[in-house]
Formats: sequence, structure tokens, C-alpha cells
Amino acid sequence: MMRFARLSTYAKGLWMGCVIGGGVLAMPSAGWVKEITFVARDVQDQQAVWLPREIVIRRSVDFTEPLIFRFANPTARTHVFEAPGLFASAEEGGVQSARSVRVTIAPEETEQIVIDRNQIASDASGAEGEVVTYRFYCPLHRSDDDMGGTITVGQ
Repeated sequence: MMRFARLSTYAKGLWMGCVIGGGVLAMPSAGWVKEITFVARDVQDQQAVWLPREIVIRRSVDFTEPLIFRFANPTARTHVFEAPGLFASAEEGGVQSARSVRVTIAPEETEQIVIDRNQIASDASGAEGEVVTYRFYCPLHRSDDDMGGTITVGQ
């Protein structure tokens, strides 16, 4: 009886190893992505912020896979995520194009975009290897003294 229990445990372990191993082998075909999630938060005086307030992207690590920004709006108001100078990659009619990042997110909804890594890379090349910083904010609900958040792209 003891031998059967050991064989059963061994078989379960072997089966789990095959399942996990098969899943790992299937992952590269599905592709890896780098996803960053921003969440809208209402603050005092009818203002709002996007959290996290600061993002650091490393070209040497984070540019090896597609870069996706996901926006969640758990509030009761519509919010906008705007990042001047940053571009999203979009496919329109079978043609790949880049458009400025300005996303409107309805209450209790989520949206996502794919960031144009080529544009960020060319901005970084123009800065001769230095860091490039993009600002982001909600233009509908920010105050005059709110600087918004930053996305910093470095080596």
C-alpha cells in the first residue's frame, strides 16, 4: 500500500512537471509583453491624478517586448490620460501608424494601448543616450499647480 502512495505522488509530480513545462514552452510563441497599469484617483477639489506618479522604463530591458499601457478608471467620472510627446502604435486599415497618447476612459472602464517603441528609441537617440522624460496628466481634472506624473526612459 505504501508503494502505491509513493507511485501516485510520483505520477502526480511527473504530470505537473509536464503541464508546467508545456506551458513554459508555449509562452514564447504567445509572446511576452511589458505591461504598465495606470489607475485614476479622484482627489480633493474635483481634481484627479494617475497612479503611479512615476514610471521608469529601461531601454536595455523593457524594449525587448511590446510595451502596453493599461488604464483603469474605478471612479464615477470620465478621465483622460494625456502624455504630450509620447506616441501609441495603432493599426488602421492594415497600416501601422503612430498617434499622440490621449486616451479617454469612461467610469468603471479600462483601456489599453501599445506604445510606439521606435519613437521612444529615436527620442533617446536624439538625446545621445541620456534619459528622456515624458509628462502625463488628466487634462480634465488637474489643477494649475499639479505637474502630473512622469515616464522616464533611460539606458
